[in-house]
Amino acid sequence: MESQGRGPVASEQGVHRRQYVASASGETFDCISPCDGTLLTQVANCGEEDVDRAVKAARAAFEKGDWRNMAPKDRKTALMRFAQLIEDKTPKSLR
Repeated sequence: MESQGRGPVASEQGVHRRQYVASASGETFDCISPCDGTLLTQVANCGEEDVDRAVKAARAAFEKGDWRNMAPKDRKTALMRFAQLIEDKTPKSLR
């Protein structure tokens, strides 16, 4: 699927454990530009099973302790980097 020149193309899959995976149902839905009605991409249509899988993975990661035991300063650094990545990948027209 092409992005119609509007920036990065979203995956037709969801993210689970840092990997793109199809939704349990395999279904997707269209993501339509509110500006002009063009099709931007298709997005994984995640349901209850997908949410349960994501929550279990998040809980396991939390229990493992990497984030929980991280110093607040290091958490801030990680979150600021994540925010910067989002900003860098967001087309200027959407900011």
